[in-house]
Amino acid sequence: MTTPARATHHWSDVAGAYADTFAHYCAGTIPLLLERARLLPGATALEVGAGTGLLSARIVETDARLTATEPDPGMLAAARQVLPAETRLVRAGLPRLPFATGLFDVVVANFVVNHVDDPRAGVSELARVTRPARQVLFTVWPSGTTSQGQLFARVLDASGVTPPPADLLPPHLDFERTRDGVAALATGAGLEAVSVVEVPISWRIRPDHFWRGISAGIGVIGRALQAQPEAVRTRLRASYDDLSRDLLDGDDLVFSATALLAEGVTP
Repeated sequence: MTTPARATHHWSDVAGAYADTFAHYCAGTIPLLLERARLLPGATALEVGAGTGLLSARIVETDARLTATEPDPGMLAAARQVLPAETRLVRAGLPRLPFATGLFDVVVANFVVNHVDDPRAGVSELARVTRPARQVLFTVWPSGTTSQGQLFARVLDASGVTPPPADLLPPHLDFERTRDGVAALATGAGLEAVSVVEVPISWRIRPDHFWRGISAGIGVIGRALQAQPEAVRTRLRASYDDLSRDLLDGDDLVFSATALLAEGVTP
């Protein structure tokens, strides 16, 4: 089993906060993933990077035979709480999965490729464990600042805090976070009939819940927040409360985003 250092460093020990916050943000792609996967009863399906189990639970509803992997033990335990006892859960992650070549009818990875040390090796591994002439689907976040990132940039500026440097992969391992770049990533992994579509996402969340998520260190914003001393975090919270108040729709913040969904067929 391989648990990539980059992925586990960013997501370990945050399962509870993630389940209440960013899991619902990432769930915005689930309807289209299920539509594109066209799962039939009895089909063998693999979800790589199941997180707290929201997509896995929907896959189970199709009567496909699901195996789900997740490298973080806290996330895996959370997924177990929402999945039937007979669902196979495996502690494993990209770029090496403990499965035979060509084992699954459909393989899905929702916002996993963003977080691995070697995205090309990761997508190649998704293809390896998929049966010939069957589907691989994965999602990524494209380049650009998210609407919640824009809010946090304003919070940093209002608090007089310099944004931390971006956490980037080495250039020889990274890929272009655009439709063309994701298509090239999939094609380079050997997938055929590749298509990449944009998926609009709208995420409603209470301001205090969002702060809880980033306070746990989730995502780029969360890591930036955790890097600050306690006194600075207190100042940032005051700026956040002030700036987020003007963005409320009722009791909620509403963040808009666009994800990229890639689909390809194994040769």
